[in-house]
Amino acid sequence: MERFQEIIPGIFLLKVPFGPVWTGVILLRGETNILIDTAATDNDVDSCIVPALAELGMTVGDIDYLVNTHCHGDHIGGNYRLRQLGDFKVAAFSLAAPKIADPVPYAIQTRTKFPAHSPAPQSFLKGIGVDEILQDGDILAGRLQVIHTPGHDNDCVCWYDIPTKTIITGDSLQANGTICQGVGFYKSLTDYRCTLSKLWDMDIENILCGHDYEGIGYLITGKAAVKNTLGICKDYVSHYDCFIRSCRDSGCTDPAEIALRLIQEKGCGMPERLFMALYTVTEHLNQF
Repeated sequence: MERFQEIIPGIFLLKVPFGPVWTGVILLRGETNILIDTAATDNDVDSCIVPALAELGMTVGDIDYLVNTHCHGDHIGGNYRLRQLGDFKVAAFSLAAPKIADPVPYAIQTRTKFPAHSPAPQSFLKGIGVDEILQDGDILAGRLQVIHTPGHDNDCVCWYDIPTKTIITGDSLQANGTICQGVGFYKSLTDYRCTLSKLWDMDIENILCGHDYEGIGYLITGKAAVKNTLGICKDYVSHYDCFIRSCRDSGCTDPAEIALRLIQEKGCGMPERLFMALYTVTEHLNQF
């Protein structure tokens, strides 16, 4: 059984299996207990999150707040089931709040931009009500600050744990992606670059990611290592940019073919579907 592991004082990580990778569910334990993300499905809650809480002597009833890093299905898929089990408050960044309340239209939108290369939309997702709407820079429970970090998607945030100077990034830092993606996945290249610059200017001592990313891993500790990690993420963007530009200049203009070439040349594994890489490739092509 997967267990919550205390990897930074007061911050616990649960690695919930998600196909060939895992999705991180994070617990901030203290006077106010905050759960960040809920993995992909109802079963993840019942078979992973609830038993892992029990290992700590906790139940869902001990959770004071639920927040999410962004509204992709592998991070919010357990929201509804968790709500059935506990009477916690739900806090959300303003751009995420309507998606948390009604996630299916957004899931359809995400997976129909490249229909020939996408799986079926996650029509099983169920929404929950939001109790508190937060803006960029707001602080929840005197501890957790909202840092708007778009790029991977427009509602992405990092949660900055003030006592430990830790950013909990979800998918905001992509590096070279996961084997499910092939390469880093961002819907807005301009926003992603701005996010990397924004985080560079912050006082960060630790990074905790939502998956294990090629090139950086998932846990980065120490200010020097944090700067190095952000530099690596910037370097991947530059490498993609040069490779995609060279493909276009050599006469290859089909985004799907470029995505395949990019994954084969720079990627970390061939995904079953190309839609995530296609978002990245088309963003670069649109910049030229």
